[in-house]
Amino acid sequence: MAPTVILEPAGRSLWDEPLRVAVHRLAPRQPVTLRAALRDEKGALFRAHARYRADAAGRLDLQRAPALGGSFAGLEPMGLLWAMQPDRPFWRLLKRDVQTPFVVELEVLDGHEPDQGKLLASAVHERHFLSPGVRRVPVREGRVRATLFLPPGPGPFPGIVDLFGAGGGLLEYRASLLAGKGFAVMALAYYNYDDLPKHTDVFHLEYFEEAVNYLLCHPQVKGPGIGLLGSSKGGELCISMASFLKGITAAVIINGSIANVEITLRYKDVTLPPLGKDLNRTKVIKDGLKDIVDVLNNPLEGPDQKSLIPVERSDTTFLFLVGQDDHNWKRPGPFPGIIDINGVGGGLLEYRASLLSGHGFATLALAFYDFEDLPKDYSILHVDYFEEAMRYMLHHPQVKGPGIGLLGISLGADICLSMASFLKNVSATVSINGSGTSGMRTIRYKQTCIPPLGHDLRRTKVTFSGIVDIVDIRNDIIGGHKNPSIIPIERAEGPILFIVGQDDHNWRSDLYAQTASERLQAYGREKPQVFSYPGTGHYIEPPYFPMCPASLHKLLNKTVIWGGEFRAHSKAQVDAWKQILFFFSKHLGDTQKRVASKL
Repeated sequence: MAPTVILEPAGRSLWDEPLRVAVHRLAPRQPVTLRAALRDEKGALFRAHARYRADAAGRLDLQRAPALGGSFAGLEPMGLLWAMQPDRPFWRLLKRDVQTPFVVELEVLDGHEPDQGKLLASAVHERHFLSPGVRRVPVREGRVRATLFLPPGPGPFPGIVDLFGAGGGLLEYRASLLAGKGFAVMALAYYNYDDLPKHTDVFHLEYFEEAVNYLLCHPQVKGPGIGLLGSSKGGELCISMASFLKGITAAVIINGSIANVEITLRYKDVTLPPLGKDLNRTKVIKDGLKDIVDVLNNPLEGPDQKSLIPVERSDTTFLFLVGQDDHNWKRPGPFPGIIDINGVGGGLLEYRASLLSGHGFATLALAFYDFEDLPKDYSILHVDYFEEAMRYMLHHPQVKGPGIGLLGISLGADICLSMASFLKNVSATVSINGSGTSGMRTIRYKQTCIPPLGHDLRRTKVTFSGIVDIVDIRNDIIGGHKNPSIIPIERAEGPILFIVGQDDHNWRSDLYAQTASERLQAYGREKPQVFSYPGTGHYIEPPYFPMCPASLHKLLNKTVIWGGEFRAHSKAQVDAWKQILFFFSKHLGDTQKRVASKL
C-alpha cells in the first residue's frame, strides 16, 4: 500500500494550533524528504523542507523523529511551518484577509534530495484565523477605524486593543486569533488606512482615547478596564496610552520602545518630542543590508530624556516581551553594574547574579579560582585580576557608569572590600559575613601586600554530632583596627554595607564588622551601615533559600558548622535582600523607596 500523510487536526486547524504530522506505510528505515509550501495573498511562495528516516515499522512521526537536515535540524514538530522562506527576497508573511485561510501543501519525497526524489504522498491543510463562531465587526465610529472581533456566546468578554507597528494600515490576524480565546479584541488602525492620514508628523493620543472609550462602552465588553497589546511602534503607543489614559488594566509590549520615537506625541497640553537619532550610525552588513540598531540616541541621557514616556504615571500591569537580537532598536539599557563574588568554594555560581539582573542590574558573576582554565587553588589573591573584571564591566555598552557595585559573601566579601580599597570607580560595596581581613591568604595589589591574619587549627571544636566548629580558629586581631592584616577600607571611595549573621560559625562576622566600623571612623570616614541579624548563620542567601547548617569546607576538607536557626535565618535572608537592593539602587543610580529593617 502507498504511504499516507496523517495530519492532526485533519483538514483544517487554527494558525496558532500545533499541527501533528506523521507518515505511515513507508519502508523500514526509509529515507524521505518532507516539503511544505504555501502562497500568501500576493502570490509569494513560502517553502521549507527537512530530511527524515522512518522507524523500523515504516512510520514517521515529527513529534518523535528529529530532522536530519534541510531547512532545520533536530526535533522540531512544527519546523516545516516556522522555517518557511519566501521565494522573493526580504518578503514578510502577513495575513490581511482573516476570513480566508492559508493553504499548506505537504509532500513526501523518496530519498534525501528535495528537488529530485519521487513523490510518495501528499496532503493539503488549511490554516485558519477565525475560530468557529467568532464575529468580525468593522468599526467606523467617530474618528475610529478598526475591526472588532467578538467570541461566540453572549458575553460580555474581556476587551483588548491590538496595535501593530510603523507600517500603518490595519492588520487583523492577531486580534482574530485572540478572539478565539475568549477576548473581545479591536484591531486598531491609526494611519495609512481608509480615510485616516497617509502620513503624520504628530500622533494625537485623543484618537486612541476615543478607541479605548468605544471599547469600554461596548455592551459585549466587560469592564472596568481593558488590555492593550502592541508590537514595535504599536508597543510604544500602548505604553503611552497606559501612561496617560484611564481604564487600562494590563498591557503587553512586544519589542516596544520606552521613549517616543520618530513622530511627536501629543495629549492635551503634554508633548513628547521624538527621540533624537543619527543616521550616520547606520551600519551596512556583508550582504548590503542596513543595520539601524544604533541609530537612535540613548533616551536616558541629556535632552533625549524629554522623549521618555512617563510610565510611572500608569496604574497598569505591564508584560514586556523582548527579543534580545532585535535590530529595529536597542533593548533597554545601559544598566547599573554589579560584580558578584562568592566564597572559598571556588568555581562559578550564578544564581545570585541572575536574580539581581531581574531587578535591573547588569551583574557579572565572577570566578576567581577552580573554574575552567583558572588555577585550581591559590596562595595569593592578586587584586589585578579583579581590576581586569572591573575594566570589562566599566567598558561594557550595557553597563551604566561611572562606577559599579560589588557584592560578596565570605571570602568573596573580603575580595570586594579589597577591590573597593585599592581600585577606582567602585560606587558601592556590600559585604555579607566578610572578615575585613586577609584571612588565610596574602592579598597583593601592585607594591602593596596584606599579610594573612593566620589561624590555629588546634582551636577547632567538635560538636556532639561530630561536625567541626571553626569559629575560634582565626587569630585575634591584635591591635584592633590597626592590625596590618586588616583591609584598608578607609581608602574606599564609595559607601559600604555590612550584612552580618550574629550566629555565624565560619568566623565572628559581628566582631569583624564592628572592627571595620571603628577603622572607618578612626580615619574620619562616616560610620557604615551594618545590619546584624540574630539567629543567622554564615550563608545568607537570597530569600527563601533553605538554610545550610553545615557542609564541606573546601580548604579544610572537613564538614563544618555554619550556624543559624532556621526561622530566624530565613527571615534575615528576606530582609537582607531588600536592604541590598535598596542600597545598590540608591548608590548606583536608580532609586527605590527606603526599606526599613524589620529585624
